[in-house]
Amino acid sequence: MRTFFFLLSTAALLLCASAAPVGADEVEGSDIQTAKIRHLLRRATFGARPGDVAAVKKMGIGAWLDRQLEPQMIPDPEVDKRLEGFETLKLTTGEYTARLSGMQMRGTQGPPKKGEDRIARARRLQRERNRLRNQAANEVPRAVLIEAVYSERQLAAVMREFWRNHFNVDITKDSVRYYIPDYEQHIRKHIFGSFEDFLMATAKHPAMLFYLDNHVSQAPMARGERVLSGREDESRTGGLNENYARELMELHTVGADNGYDQDDVIQLALILTGWSIQNGEFTFRKGYHARGKKRVMGKTVKGDDVEEGEAAIRYLARHKRTREYVVTKMARFLQADEPDEQLVKDVVKVWAKTKGDLKAVTKAILMHDAFYAKESVLTKAKTPFEFAVSTIRTTGADMKDAGGVMSRLADMGQPVLRKEDPTGYSDMAEDWMDTGVLAVRWQFAYDLLNNRLPGVTINDSPIYNHMRQNPEVWEYLLQESVFAGERPGSLTMAPFRRRVNLVRRNHRKMRIAELKQEFNILATLLLGSPEFQRQ
Repeated sequence: MRTFFFLLSTAALLLCASAAPVGADEVEGSDIQTAKIRHLLRRATFGARPGDVAAVKKMGIGAWLDRQLEPQMIPDPEVDKRLEGFETLKLTTGEYTARLSGMQMRGTQGPPKKGEDRIARARRLQRERNRLRNQAANEVPRAVLIEAVYSERQLAAVMREFWRNHFNVDITKDSVRYYIPDYEQHIRKHIFGSFEDFLMATAKHPAMLFYLDNHVSQAPMARGERVLSGREDESRTGGLNENYARELMELHTVGADNGYDQDDVIQLALILTGWSIQNGEFTFRKGYHARGKKRVMGKTVKGDDVEEGEAAIRYLARHKRTREYVVTKMARFLQADEPDEQLVKDVVKVWAKTKGDLKAVTKAILMHDAFYAKESVLTKAKTPFEFAVSTIRTTGADMKDAGGVMSRLADMGQPVLRKEDPTGYSDMAEDWMDTGVLAVRWQFAYDLLNNRLPGVTINDSPIYNHMRQNPEVWEYLLQESVFAGERPGSLTMAPFRRRVNLVRRNHRKMRIAELKQEFNILATLLLGSPEFQRQ
């Protein structure tokens, strides 16, 4: 307890300093190329591991990016091994809902097990139904975390996090949990493909249709109109739902209040009536669809039935305001909270030239001179998800069960796939860098290093292996681990060096357990430092 009070008192001093941005001139890089690589790895991965900087330097930034932009070509055996037992990741939405339907139809009629009476059998089958209902909601968020930590396809994992928030759905909203495995596969498929195809895939996916209520959106019924029994539209309620139409323009394409008004939202909602779900798959319900011409943002949308909605989505995907809005948002995620204007202009041109090729757009941001300018270095803050993942990667911890980390992410305000607001989670520093959040991060690092984080062990990590070989672990921390060779600022280094000097004077008299505890204190100081909270 005394140790943690020491860390908290040190944290209080560091938190005061964390409000000020850490500029590139405060980072001691060995050369310009190495400094660029470190910066790239902070943004294009979830944290550099020992040896990553040297590997990229040997390959070259351009070659490394080209490889990362073809994730299907990169073997990922560690992730494959850790996800081997996650059954729902291999199922389409139709296959998963079919399993659920089959279990529901079985009721209590399944064959009994030996020595099982009728009541025991009913209880067992109910447990099996409950497990299956919650299986995807348990497996998919854990899979997201596992891939972020262990995948060799780091840029793909980082960009999935961006698009997961851009096209946000909330796994806790009723049936969304059944659709989320297939939805994640759609995100994986499209992150480096065509934005237009990506937008269409999300628009037709049951997870999005259910999350934003478009599956029940129907043309308003005319006065005196009767619902006829036995027809496709017999369940019509006459209710037009504007939720998806509004978010499609405000969040997914042109941006909030950017060239459209409430009438445009209503017109787009009418166009998308009939886009619904049947047996876990997209379906078009003709009886729900609003007839007549509609205009969106000054354009009359052509087409009949489902083609009308597809034409509207293609129009929005190709709109000039869409590429400006989405490129700015991507630049904010990858480059700076206040993106460089020239970078945005240049990348918008790439979008226009390639017709929204997200591979080309992503590379254009990460290769732009402004991305590596000192105004971009260590100026973005890590979200709780990015902090937790980078901490585990940096320390080489073994996450055998992701449940403990998932619980801590909820404590830090960012449970995976559980953002109710369609905006998704923010990645802006102002939304995460407050003292309450940082105190929880210190606790996370301290518990991780002391094996107090359920499901995560660190005893056999590269850090402790190195410590057993060489008690001078503080230099290892700085050169190979937490900062990949860079030095944090003086406010972080002062308490760190004082502790180091104390250990240096006494380490020959200290037992391995005492050295290990001192190591944990030093590592927690660094993992809790303002510099480690930044990218």
